[in-house]
Amino acid sequence: MSRTILFVCEHGAFRSRIAAAYFNAAGPVGWHALSAGRDPQRFPSGRLGPLLAGTAAADHLESDAPRRAGDVTADRVIAVDCALSGAEQWMTNAKSDEALRDELAARVNLLTRELG
Repeated sequence: MSRTILFVCEHGAFRSRIAAAYFNAAGPVGWHALSAGRDPQRFPSGRLGPLLAGTAAADHLESDAPRRAGDVTADRVIAVDCALSGAEQWMTNAKSDEALRDELAARVNLLTRELG
């Protein structure tokens, strides 16, 4: 049985997609990640492709329209830089896209080790 982890950010277009891509690249047995937004944008951020190019996460990047957090059933929910009732909170300290990518990759690495 597969379990789902949902990463949520404000618009479901950037932060949550980075975290989900790194999580799915790590492939913790029995888990799959999705991304969503509290108030989804119509399209993913155009900054994602170049930011993740050449990383393990690049092949796992979701390209479909951002989904609404309330429309996804998940076993575990992590809100990245936003408030969402009932979710674990990950507040980042990054000052650039690259620093954010690296911080999320490190946090996801710890999470996958915890779940594995």
